[in-house]
Amino acid sequence: MKINRAQAIELARAEVERKDLGWEEPIRVVFGFWNYEVWTKSNCRGGNLIIEVNRRSGMVTVHGPTPK
Repeated sequence: MKINRAQAIELARAEVERKDLGWEEPIRVVFGFWNYEVWTKSNCRGGNLIIEVNRRSGMVTVHGPTPK
């Protein structure tokens, strides 16, 4: 199973909401070799959540918020 960009966004949003961390637009999606990185609040420096979604398994890891 391969995860596409739209699926990665939905998986990331669901995990952030499940953890009640607050999903803030706009987002940025970075395509990596193993993972998609989804950044929330991408127009700001600091306070971002970085969500990694594995492209093959769909496993989601949340990092952040980043320091301001």
